[in-house]
Amino acid sequence: MLTIATPRLSPAEWQDVRSTLTAVADCGCGEPEAAGSLRSRISHAVDALIGAKRAAPAPLLAHLHPVRDFLCETGRTRQLAERHVPSLAAQGFSRAQIEALALLGA
Repeated sequence: MLTIATPRLSPAEWQDVRSTLTAVADCGCGEPEAAGSLRSRISHAVDALIGAKRAAPAPLLAHLHPVRDFLCETGRTRQLAERHVPSLAAQGFSRAQIEALALLGA
């Protein structure tokens, strides 16, 4: 679990966090499996047995890739992904907003 205190944000800052989390909600973490890989073949076999393949993650706008990468790494490591913080700050997120993204999205 992340050990971050709840950040103090204005209503507008919370709205930015919320809209960003909504935009990346269905993007998924990780890249799709390579065609012909063992994972891909198993996935196709399971789909044939139990039904159609689930929908692919929604396409993600390029400016949201750093947010997705930050959330995926934060969720995977259960620590704030500090190496992605500069790219989020460059997009205009404050440190408090970045911590809110981590708390709510990871």
